Amino acid sequence: MSQPPPLDPAGKKSALSGKVAFILDDLIPIPGTQKRIGLDPLIGLIPGFGDFATSAAGAALLVAGIKKGIPKNVYLRMISNWTLNALVGAIPFLGDLFSFWFKSNRRNQELIEAHVAEHGDEKVKNGGWWPLLILIAMILLVFSAIGLVIWLTARLLVG
Repeated sequence: MSQPPPLDPAGKKSALSGKVAFILDDLIPIPGTQKRIGLDPLIGLIPGFGDFATSAAGAALLVAGIKKGIPKNVYLRMISNWTLNALVGAIPFLGDLFSFWFKSNRRNQELIEAHVAEHGDEKVKNGGWWPLLILIAMILLVFSAIGLVIWLTARLLVG
């Protein structure tokens, strides 16, 4: 993905989640390479705030997945991608390198796009509220873990 996805009036929500993924994972080309870096690993360098902000922005793709009615197994993959990026991303510097390499937001957008390509606007019956409940539980768990990592890092650095 070298350019931001266009806003498509027919699929505006999907295109919006594509723009979020692009901004977080691929916004800035690295001169002399084919690689790109997004705001996720850059903002993640800001202790505390960066990890919360980029995880919250990445959660927007999880909400987009719910709205598109993706199947449980795909949604669980999306949550796994997001959780892994958020938890490893909370580790100072190493986590930002991981975010640069892993690009969880792009992975999640590709899962949404694959579902839309296969099913169109047809929503798969997800069985009620389970995706939202899993999302809320994972957000609470991940943000608590990020807070713990920040607290432990501060204790180690300050003494």
